[in-house]
Amino acid sequence: MKEIFKKYKFGFIAFITILVILIAFTVFRYIKSMEAVNTAANEKLLSISEDEINDAGWNIPEIQEKKKEVHWLERHLTLAKTDSLNLGINLTDSIVQVQLKGTVLFQAKIQKQNPAHFFDELNYGTYLDFTKIAKITTEQASVPKRPLKKIQAPKNEEEAAKIKHDTITDPLLVWKFKLDNQIEVVITGIGLNKDSVVDLRYKENLLKYNAEKIKQKLISENYIPTLYIWLNDKDAKAIYRAIPERGKVVFRN
Repeated sequence: MKEIFKKYKFGFIAFITILVILIAFTVFRYIKSMEAVNTAANEKLLSISEDEINDAGWNIPEIQEKKKEVHWLERHLTLAKTDSLNLGINLTDSIVQVQLKGTVLFQAKIQKQNPAHFFDELNYGTYLDFTKIAKITTEQASVPKRPLKKIQAPKNEEEAAKIKHDTITDPLLVWKFKLDNQIEVVITGIGLNKDSVVDLRYKENLLKYNAEKIKQKLISENYIPTLYIWLNDKDAKAIYRAIPERGKVVFRN
């Protein structure tokens, strides 16, 4: 055993050193992240009146549920006055929907969500801020918003017979967008594997998204809550392409 240790002494020391550095960095990053969360929460509270924060009825589950439903309907009535398609994210019923003038045009069932309980424990004032009508400020996606295909009509039957149909499929949708109420949403499309079985890569996707965030910024200075949603890929693409750029979004949980 001693001979093995002597032989690989440098390797053991290097491994332990790297491990200690990684643990220290993880703890430091966690502390800085929590500081960013607390700062964001305190800033949000400063913009909310004390009466709304301490709303007595909000602590009664039955009244809270009714108030949530009323606010959801009020937001829809406001959006019904506009001529644009908008996005509704109903976490209570696990539904993402496209709406126009108060009418639901298309709905998709949420297959997976992270965090499982997004903003469940909020005071009344903060809930009003969370569920206000928000606007998409920035967005990026893995597929084009408006796909274009050039089609040239064949001149005769011989040319028509030679036409090869494109068998390349679109990549699964990954649609990331930030809202003006400081919330980020990531919608991921779920495809089928070679056996035509739903292929949900939940942990793999989350690991990739977290790695991308760390790569972009090692230390979190500003806290932006992120909601991850997984939908059937066809449904996700239909919703993504229906919502205009800088579209409006409303939440309910």
